[in-house]
Amino acid sequence: MQPSIQALVPPVLLRARRRLVIDAPWRRLGATLRLWARRRRGRRELRELDEHILRDVGISRGQARFEGGKPFWRD
Repeated sequence: MQPSIQALVPPVLLRARRRLVIDAPWRRLGATLRLWARRRRGRRELRELDEHILRDVGISRGQARFEGGKPFWRD
């Protein structure tokens, strides 16, 4: 008879694995919310740039409006 996996793995590692499985969705949610906040801020700043800066970076006013008008959840 083979020993169970729990007999082979120290309990501390099993607890750490359980914690990772439970925490993973919350970590992903936090990362997604931070990404959305960055996109929202970046798109707002892009919409507010003046013509001189847009010309420097090679973006037209129409392109800036298009990108700045996207919802934060779209890539």
